[in-house]
Amino acid sequence: MPQPGDLIWPEGVSLAPGRIVMGIGTAGPAGPLPRHEVRVRARLATWPRGDLLIEASPIPGLPAEGAAATFAYGSDHHGLIVRLDDGRIAVAVSDESPAWADPAFLQLIAVAAHEPEVTDAEFGVGLLGFGAIGAEHARAVLATPGLSLAGVCDPKPERIQAARTAAPGIHAHEDAVSMLDDPAVDIVIVSTPPDSHAHWAIEALSRGKHVIVEKPMALTTRECDAILATAADRGLLAAVYQNRRFDPDYRLIAACVRSGQIGEIFHAEAFVGGYGHPCNYWHSDADVSGGALFDWGSHVVDQVLDLFDGEVDYVTAVNHKRVWHDVTNADHARMTLHFDGGREATFIYSDLAAALKPRWYVLGTTGALTGDWRELSVVSRSTIGTLEEDVLAAADSPPVVRRHSAAGDVTTLSPRPQEPHPFHADLALRLRYGFAPRVRGEQSRRVVAMLEAAEESARLGGLQVKPA
Repeated sequence: MPQPGDLIWPEGVSLAPGRIVMGIGTAGPAGPLPRHEVRVRARLATWPRGDLLIEASPIPGLPAEGAAATFAYGSDHHGLIVRLDDGRIAVAVSDESPAWADPAFLQLIAVAAHEPEVTDAEFGVGLLGFGAIGAEHARAVLATPGLSLAGVCDPKPERIQAARTAAPGIHAHEDAVSMLDDPAVDIVIVSTPPDSHAHWAIEALSRGKHVIVEKPMALTTRECDAILATAADRGLLAAVYQNRRFDPDYRLIAACVRSGQIGEIFHAEAFVGGYGHPCNYWHSDADVSGGALFDWGSHVVDQVLDLFDGEVDYVTAVNHKRVWHDVTNADHARMTLHFDGGREATFIYSDLAAALKPRWYVLGTTGALTGDWRELSVVSRSTIGTLEEDVLAAADSPPVVRRHSAAGDVTTLSPRPQEPHPFHADLALRLRYGFAPRVRGEQSRRVVAMLEAAEESARLGGLQVKPA
């Protein structure tokens, strides 16, 4: 039976032994309820993750009034996490519940314990760039307790107006330096083209602002190192918006791998693409974007490095330029990470793929996982009443993930409910409580090292290149 001092807290989270009272309640002779999926409703002003779903045997009886978190039993609500008068935290969950190994649940307990000690002031976010991704950040910031939308800078007046509509009190700036100097801004989110990421990140850090950079962190490891060194020197946060780490298909695959459902993984393939002309924007300009692999590769390589343990011995890659000669990115690119022990992971990005490969193909020693693209469309009526169909690109919808057993059984996996804005919730908890976020700057620096090595390998005709 676990004791409070024996709990394995997630990195950056802790609570003094003796501060937690486990398995408390007044359920009477029936004891805890049978183990089931419990919806935990947090009642904390500084908790940004919303409700949690945990696997547990809850114990009814603690009062819901004044509780830090509650659960429902029948038509009544009961306290699940309650602050006691002596400063201890009572948790009405049986000792053997799997929830005691759930990082988010442990984090909620720690927030319940420490919230009376911290400031409830919000951290102001400044958006450097307000295109599609800037608007996505704005929605997330406005929905995340602990963060507020403080400033925006964009050269297009219509985007500034869109930001003002979303947050009427926002400070609008005509130039980037003005926003970086705005005292209301504590965190700068850099959503400029990749070749300028390092410049603006260092400018913001030098002014004492925390920094979130769009992927990739930069175009070279040298630039990444400069960003991280500047942040470390000033005691500030520098991280990258690796939002695909939280995609439902990837979360399913990662959960299966980490729970040993397919044994030890040794081979993975990932694919994104189709057949069509690349966009006529900076994404297709290799000098600005870093090349074809740097765009989607920043997402996929981050996922692969999160999935595989161990070191990458070397990288090989090939770029093809065969059809779309009016853009400078490769038309088709393939890179392979060669891990220690002979394990390997390959990513292909293609604008020449008339037939799609699966999004995921993962082999383990006792099974496999596949992620198959879905063919979806949006049907609507035109102004004259005829039906119009908008066929979505494959990458616009999450793939269907299936687990394949060694015996040939195939199981379609259902994704769990998603956190609404997991990256921004991590950001708020890191700034207020110091909890370690799931996406860290050094991880994104490693992603750039792999992409940089891949481009060098492709330049050398596919030779092995050790990442920096």
